[in-house]
Amino acid sequence: MQYQEVINEDAELLTNLKAEWGNGIFDAVVAAFKEMNEYNPSGRYVINELWNFKDNRKAILKEVISYILKNLKSLKRKR
Repeated sequence: MQYQEVINEDAELLTNLKAEWGNGIFDAVVAAFKEMNEYNPSGRYVINELWNFKDNRKAILKEVISYILKNLKSLKRKR
């Protein structure tokens, strides 16, 4: 049996947030809460993750390696 936490979007704090800041901030907070539960439901602490901002998604390993290699060449000491 797998447990799944349900976010009560009618909770007082969330409704106040939505009323004061609008749907954009509300959706961002709910998405962040769901992602924290997805990665570590027991501790709810943040886990760092590499992100591809151009495509608005998680970066794949190939992208990470190519980025590191590209920047490593520019950091080499010139004599």
